Amino acid sequence: MNSNIKTILKSAMAVTVLSAAVWAAAPTTESATAPLALNHAKANSNYTVVGQWWSPAAAATWPAVYVDLATGAQSLSSSGQVAFFSHVNGSIKANGSFSIRTIAKDIASVTASDWAIATPVSSQGNGEWYEYDVESHGNAAIEPLTVLVGNSSGVSYAVKLINFTNVGQVVAGQLQVKADTNIEVKAL
Repeated sequence: MNSNIKTILKSAMAVTVLSAAVWAAAPTTESATAPLALNHAKANSNYTVVGQWWSPAAAATWPAVYVDLATGAQSLSSSGQVAFFSHVNGSIKANGSFSIRTIAKDIASVTASDWAIATPVSSQGNGEWYEYDVESHGNAAIEPLTVLVGNSSGVSYAVKLINFTNVGQVVAGQLQVKADTNIEVKAL
């Protein structure tokens, strides 16, 4: 009889230990309406700034493309926070009450606090934001460089040049070229 009691006690103890292990390993569930942990995360957006056909001999008068960095909307009349101008609309400058600054950091690591240490500039273009590659005859983004866009309220956006696509040229009495400028935009 003592042996039966010992067997029963051992079995009860084993069931208790096994139950405790299963309970500890069971996944927890959350309500489907519970807030996500990343409720303040902001996604980056990629925009293609559609360049304008123009003569490289008159790069100073290249029609600017104005961009609203919040929506990606583009216009040939003054609107948005920045303008893309000069040769193949590859240079960037601030528009309206905004200003730009640069920082030698990848866009992924830029934060709003970088505005205070970034370098104020009037624009960024060839030799500053991109470089002409003699071998490929293309324009390549300078790495790592991020343009910060802000106003009196502080910094609002980070902009990174990705590349240029849809490059073309025509000769119809006068050489004209164009390219589309591909950028990554991060709201700060």
